[in-house]
Amino acid sequence: MKFVSPRRVLPALALVVLSVAPAAALDPEEFMRPCKRHDLIGLWRVMRLGVVGGGQIDRTDPAFLPHQRYVFHSNATMAYATQEVPFSPDEQRGLLKVPPTATWAMEGEGRLVRQRDGVAAVEKADCKVLMRAVKDPKGSQPTAQAGDILLTEETADKRPTTRRLLRRIKGIPD
Repeated sequence: MKFVSPRRVLPALALVVLSVAPAAALDPEEFMRPCKRHDLIGLWRVMRLGVVGGGQIDRTDPAFLPHQRYVFHSNATMAYATQEVPFSPDEQRGLLKVPPTATWAMEGEGRLVRQRDGVAAVEKADCKVLMRAVKDPKGSQPTAQAGDILLTEETADKRPTTRRLLRRIKGIPD
């Protein structure tokens, strides 16, 4: 997983799309839409992680380890795993059987709410689905693919803290 510049992933994606799109201006609503419940169900890999507003990164905090996976189950439970080394295929399959550590729901237009077991605070994130591939103008590799999820986690006063670009891991049934 690659840590991106600490400023902004969403505006960066918008700029990248604008740089490869036709001359007509695009706004984020033209290449992203709010998540729906069915969009999230499955196993996801964190492809990119950005800290908003120059926030500090504690490299010992599991939330910032280089290899992260989310499992959103259809029964509104979820699991989250991080580690220093890449997940093996067996470990990825095993994540589907790990006891859930949180519940989740979609609220309103693309608002993901999560409640971790034993934690009183409810975590909220803006959730967007990319509807088309976004390429980095500096290279040939796509920054994001159609179907990727952009999660923007927020503080209680709705200030963004981190952004994660998630990609579905295919071939592993829920």
